[in-house]
Amino acid sequence: MHLPPKLVLQALVWGTIILGSLVTGLILLGALIQFRRDRQNRYRIARYQAWEPALTDYLFCDEDQPRPFPQVPERDKGIFQVFLARYQATLAGREAEALRELYLALGVHHTLPRRLKHRLASVRAQAAMEIGAFRVAEFLGLVVPLLNDPIPYVTHLAAKALTQSQDLAYAQPVLDWVLGEARYQRERLLRVLEGFGPDLMPWLEAHLEPPETTPRPWILFALLAASHRHRESEERLLQLLEVPHVDLQASALKALAALADPLTYPKVEPLAHHEAWPLRAQAAKALGLIGGPDAIPILIQMTSDPVYEVRRNAAQGMADLGHAGTSALTWLAEDPTADPFARDIAQERLEWADERGHQ
Repeated sequence: MHLPPKLVLQALVWGTIILGSLVTGLILLGALIQFRRDRQNRYRIARYQAWEPALTDYLFCDEDQPRPFPQVPERDKGIFQVFLARYQATLAGREAEALRELYLALGVHHTLPRRLKHRLASVRAQAAMEIGAFRVAEFLGLVVPLLNDPIPYVTHLAAKALTQSQDLAYAQPVLDWVLGEARYQRERLLRVLEGFGPDLMPWLEAHLEPPETTPRPWILFALLAASHRHRESEERLLQLLEVPHVDLQASALKALAALADPLTYPKVEPLAHHEAWPLRAQAAKALGLIGGPDAIPILIQMTSDPVYEVRRNAAQGMADLGHAGTSALTWLAEDPTADPFARDIAQERLEWADERGHQ
């Protein structure tokens, strides 16, 4: 069936008009949305600029003549609570407490339970951040379910809110959340766990299952001990060296290297001969820090290891010892009878040390 040319032309004309109208409508809609966002941003910036000097006067005024903060209109309370949250992490002591009182005086904290369940991830995240930043302890239990939120930054802020409370009643769910994350993420998340404060390490020792059956939490324990240089954990770290789990032993070695106690040298030295190269590599890094110049003979042996990472750490361990270590590396690099691997790595570390002025 063939349509008359006139009818085809009319259909094309009307189709073009309709399509043009849709495109024009979409452009106008986009422009309207952008205009509205720009206006909101300008208004928000204007409010921030007005509040900043008032907040300075409120927080840092003379205690004998306190200045009340200006009344915040109802429509601005949502902006104001975000404004306050930006400053909470930078304050401590009396100023932090004054900022918290200002936040509570707004009355917006009563909306936190509803906002924690909001469909928008940004609203849930903001609510969790406020609970942590302003220590709204009565709603901490409602934050725990957000550790299973599908949006990563919501779970991160939820965990941070729980650790900022320093209430070890929430240590187990946060620990479970960290262990549920990908392995490469766990060391980064140690900073979140550190929010529980110095009481976390004794709590872990008292509550974790034996390392022989559940080594993964003890890996975090060792990494935290390294981060905090927690000397009270040294005895436990030495016990972890005896657990036949490579990742756990390597983490314990890392922590012992951070503590750098020469008395632990006899326990660390045997791992320089372990069949697992990650342990040899970590032992090479630890021996120089723990043994000092006395570790040079075994470090020289380790520069002949078949695994590059072990050779590199052994040579680096000597380079970090100063003159005694670099002298040993120079002798090794110039010895024609030495292992070729050892000569190469010694020369490489000497060049590295020379570039950085370590000789």
